[in-house]
Amino acid sequence: MKQLIRAPWAAFLVGVAVLVAAGCHSHEHPHDHESSGHGEHDDHGDHGGHAEEHGHGHGHDHGEGAIGITRFTDRLELFAEHPPAITGQELTFLAHLTVLDGFAALERATVTLVLDGPTRVEATVTEMLRPGIFRPALTAPAPGTYRGSLVVTGPEIEDTIDGFEVTVHPTEDAARAAAAAEPSGGAEPISFLKEQQWQVPFATAFAVEGEVVPSIEVAGEVGTPPSGQAEVGAAITGRVVAPARGLPRPGQVVRRGQLLATIAPAPASPEEGARADLAVVEAEARLQSAQAGVERAERLIADRAISQRALDEARRELGVAEQAVQAARRARAVFSGAAAGRGAGSYRVNAPIAGVVVAVHATEGKAVTSGEPLLHIVNLSELWIRARVPEQRAATIRSDQDAAFALPGVDAWLPLDVTGEDATAAVVDVARVVDPRSRTVDVIYALARPDERLRVGAMVRVAVPVGESWRGVVVPPDAVLEDDGRTVVYVQVEGEAFEERTVRLGPRAGALVGIERGVSAGERVVTRGANIIRLSARAATAPAHGHVH
Repeated sequence: MKQLIRAPWAAFLVGVAVLVAAGCHSHEHPHDHESSGHGEHDDHGDHGGHAEEHGHGHGHDHGEGAIGITRFTDRLELFAEHPPAITGQELTFLAHLTVLDGFAALERATVTLVLDGPTRVEATVTEMLRPGIFRPALTAPAPGTYRGSLVVTGPEIEDTIDGFEVTVHPTEDAARAAAAAEPSGGAEPISFLKEQQWQVPFATAFAVEGEVVPSIEVAGEVGTPPSGQAEVGAAITGRVVAPARGLPRPGQVVRRGQLLATIAPAPASPEEGARADLAVVEAEARLQSAQAGVERAERLIADRAISQRALDEARRELGVAEQAVQAARRARAVFSGAAAGRGAGSYRVNAPIAGVVVAVHATEGKAVTSGEPLLHIVNLSELWIRARVPEQRAATIRSDQDAAFALPGVDAWLPLDVTGEDATAAVVDVARVVDPRSRTVDVIYALARPDERLRVGAMVRVAVPVGESWRGVVVPPDAVLEDDGRTVVYVQVEGEAFEERTVRLGPRAGALVGIERGVSAGERVVTRGANIIRLSARAATAPAHGHVH
């Protein structure tokens, strides 16, 4: 699963190199007496969980021992820094707020910091220092441990971020002693500031415990059920006559039974009359077969031997057969009338199914022969994806597990959920025969709500589940990179600090890949922009070339 930097990305990464290098050692914000107190951005130290606090000299004019807080909700990420809290002294929070949908800086919000402990204190700010950055300040009158929360109210979002603690020390000496007791050492993390994250394509997600059924990636094709397409042809030889509104156009939605065109018949001949009679016989035979199929399906579903979908397909086939009989009888009547001299008459061409016109071969006044195609209609309300699995893996196909597919040119995998109440697809069939040419077995999935980007006839990639389930830590595939023969993941250990982890991969299934070693559940991994973090790490270790910071 090697991730390559495509040409556009390579050009983009070169473009952000200056941004990365500029942010490796400094993180400047307005000064305290203007609006905020950020100075030089010092190096990070030890990391912790997403809700922990750390005193490792993060900088921002908070001095050595500044404490960082990183916390997530479903909608927001909070990364805040503050100096050690001292009883009776003003405590300033520099809060960076990221909207997770799009990973953009939060704008236009009122932010209230609440500390609840020996006493309750709070501070509200209505103005941001700059997009995404807010600076509430308050004074705690009593020492102790306070439960913290940040209440965000604005036109974009309303949320409450809690679950962090703030320790208020009785004196500065007590604060220094507590900072000295903090563990130190460990690998230095990679610094990538919020202001940098907000300017580039970036995203993170939690690694979670999950179950993965190993899958194989195979070729597939988008199609329709048998009754999902109709090739509308001329039933008789004659001349095309457009209806009052004109002939349908490609892309036009038509309803079942809608008049599409009429055909003025050519003078009848014995041969054409015989063919019309034969067409009636064939259509009536198809109708009888469809009626028998519905009766059989109704008996089987009563015994729960088939699915409701199979019964619906049989009923749709019956409806198409009934329309075919009516059309054949009308054609025979037209020929009979012409042969008997009762007038030319006309043949109505009606839509046999509801759907979208995808091709029009007829033109006004065109002379057509019996069977010549006039229009092609496709019903897009239900689409099928036909995956072709090599026969060597056919015995391990798991039709009871969710699959996934990917469109050409799109990296993201789209779900084929066949389990649960919110299932978006269903398995129509796992073929019992092997294609003699391709040596593959077809697995057909029916999409209840097809993605609008799907095109009938398009080729897709399908992740078909095979084999036994695997349980462990899972992450999105985009979190995993190949780097000089190593498989790595970048873990966010704090809001602006990241670690490179060498991992061992487990099985992959569509939008998830298992991690056997290197990342724990609950850690936050970079899923978009990992190459930029890698570039930042390289820039941080590059020679300084003599310039002064």
